[in-house]
Amino acid sequence: MLLLVLITSVVVAQADSLATATDSADTTVENTVHATTNDHHEAHHDAATADDSHAEAHGAEHGGGHESNTDALFFIILGLLIGTLVRHFLKRTPLPFTVLLLLIGLGLGILNRLGFLSLWDLGFTEWDVSFLSSSLDWAANIDPHMLLFVFLPILIFEAAFAMDVHVFKKTAVNAGILAIPGIIMAMFLTAMFAMGMKALGLGFGAWTWPIALMFGAVISATDPVAVVALLKELGASKKLGTLIEGESLLNDGTAIVLFMVFFLGITGAGGDSSPIVEFFRVALGGTAVGLIIGILVLQWFKRVVNDAMVEISVGVAAAYLAFYVAEHFFHVSGVLALVTLGIVLGGVGRSRISPQVEHFMHEFWELAGFIANSLIFLIVGVVIAERSVFSVNDFITLGIVYVGIHVVRALVIFVLYPLMRKTGYGLPTKDAIVLWFGALRGAIGLALALIVAGVDDQYIPAEIRDQFLFLIAGTVTLTLLVNATTIKFVVNGLGLTKVAPAKAQMVESAHEYLKQATEVQLKRMQKDRYLKHANFDAISAYLPEQEAVGSNGAQQEMETVAELRKRVLQKEKSSYWHQFKSGLLSPEAVRTLSDGIDEVLDANGQVALSERNDFDDTWETPKLLARFQKVPVVGPWCNNLFVNRVSLSYDCAVGFVQAQNEGLELLKSLSRSGTEEETKVLPMIEAEINENKIHAQTYIRNLRKSNPKVFEAASTRQAARSILNYERKTIERLQKNGRIDSGEAGKMIGDLEKRAKKLSDRPPMAK
Repeated sequence: MLLLVLITSVVVAQADSLATATDSADTTVENTVHATTNDHHEAHHDAATADDSHAEAHGAEHGGGHESNTDALFFIILGLLIGTLVRHFLKRTPLPFTVLLLLIGLGLGILNRLGFLSLWDLGFTEWDVSFLSSSLDWAANIDPHMLLFVFLPILIFEAAFAMDVHVFKKTAVNAGILAIPGIIMAMFLTAMFAMGMKALGLGFGAWTWPIALMFGAVISATDPVAVVALLKELGASKKLGTLIEGESLLNDGTAIVLFMVFFLGITGAGGDSSPIVEFFRVALGGTAVGLIIGILVLQWFKRVVNDAMVEISVGVAAAYLAFYVAEHFFHVSGVLALVTLGIVLGGVGRSRISPQVEHFMHEFWELAGFIANSLIFLIVGVVIAERSVFSVNDFITLGIVYVGIHVVRALVIFVLYPLMRKTGYGLPTKDAIVLWFGALRGAIGLALALIVAGVDDQYIPAEIRDQFLFLIAGTVTLTLLVNATTIKFVVNGLGLTKVAPAKAQMVESAHEYLKQATEVQLKRMQKDRYLKHANFDAISAYLPEQEAVGSNGAQQEMETVAELRKRVLQKEKSSYWHQFKSGLLSPEAVRTLSDGIDEVLDANGQVALSERNDFDDTWETPKLLARFQKVPVVGPWCNNLFVNRVSLSYDCAVGFVQAQNEGLELLKSLSRSGTEEETKVLPMIEAEINENKIHAQTYIRNLRKSNPKVFEAASTRQAARSILNYERKTIERLQKNGRIDSGEAGKMIGDLEKRAKKLSDRPPMAK
């Protein structure tokens, strides 16, 4: 509801506040466009005045009197309904969700352009549907700043917030290589391609080098929505999906900055500073804005306990604030500010957000992303259908450009591949092919093209503006219709979704266990006095079937060991977050433990569970702080730091032991239902877990002997958290059993959270 109110209020206002002329023409999109398109907006203002007069007359005729234009509101309602219907009824179609929305938008736009959505003749009567036509006209003529200032904060922040930060850190260098030198190379190669076509008489007749370079910057920005969603659905590598998404997030910022460099020069609003200096100022400035706002939000989160309304509202406000402050006040990259903010809140912030709110917040942003994508891809379809001005030759040019951008993309990846292959996780050849073919174009490019389309004739002739918009819009359409719909076959053909034999056997074993357990339960039900008369022959049709998931029988012991290690590590990581949500681990401890697990998982199960030094650094007693405790001035401060550091180590060690116990329970479960190959290697995995457990218990025992006072303080904090967790579960059980109602339970939980906050802020010390 908050998102709808926000979008509606901005939409109904027609984004006029964003069209205010400013005194200086700097590098922000809003200032520049409005400084160079006054005549265009005046013409639209006159047209809007005429439309308003017509609307008032129409309202008076029907006894209305509405003063505000509701076309935007109706389009939002229509867009949400269409998005929901597509997701619900067409989820089994081979076309991705965003492609279906684009096609529907194209269809509606074409019908409206042909005049079929004004009056419907039903034979026995006529139905005035001009309200539908008006709402589509609003979408077709939407202010490009609407796309940037309303939708971009949602799309960029949601993607950054949902990313696995550890994987992103490992792929960030490769993503940056593609997003900065890669997009600059693509820009120049695309411009050369366009000017080469001009020389051969294949189009681009009136284009100049600055226009071609600006075109290259716009068309090089990628949109990962459809591809990343498909990779997740197919179960492809998270590393590949994160690389594609990370590149898109970063190159959006790069593309906008490069676009503005040439746009400002063409419109005569550029400054005297060097383009290179300006590029780094805009990029680093945007990153700094996102980082500062992220730190402030984390401090706010630290002082809030399980208040979803506050925490989510702060997150939404922070996303829009970061973009607005970056673009409007400091004239730096709002996209990079959003990316930085999202990574900060999705990484460090995950343990700062209240445990009971964290899942809700992710669900909220997923919903916000769904709403934004539903509206924006419908708008893209309508804009392409209604605003594209073209000739037959333009379609020939578009086809050549579509092939050309793929050739350019291939050249860029080929040149950068030797470096990317050795950086981070590396870049296998098959992943590079998906990275090449999955480079879709989307809403960012179209928004920038709409900005160009709104420029006055004295800066860019109408012929060039129309062709610029048509080529960008056509490329967006083709990449979504062709690449997004066929990427599934490319991924499957490359074998990127093929399941390893050991993993396949484990999955089959799990299916077999599920089938047997269900059959046992069915036999129990046949003896139940209330259910024994049911038609069990009919019920058997609902039992799970044994599924073959690709095991070829080529089992190798090392593969099985590696797969089991990964399962145990995933269970260990899950245990840490469960302990955190139960209040047994502090935010710092869960982040430390979880980060350590991510590092071990990068070994892909090839290293023994006991061969890990990720906790040794954490458990090491800070000797320097211990020495400074007796210094007169800084002694108390160092003592406090020492106690906090050792307490963190103690928390990590206790949580680690609990996670190892849960890992042993997992092995017991596998011993009862696992395959023969799994059973054979279980003792080895069990020995590795026990070695870890002994290591942690030894540390706890040594800590008690060497620092009894600190140990007492740390164990007191742990005991206090445990008793509060027990109290919470007891309250939940009382409510479930009907001994207290929800209001009474809420009061008890509120009182408990006050004490939990006190424990977090002022933990008890030793006697």
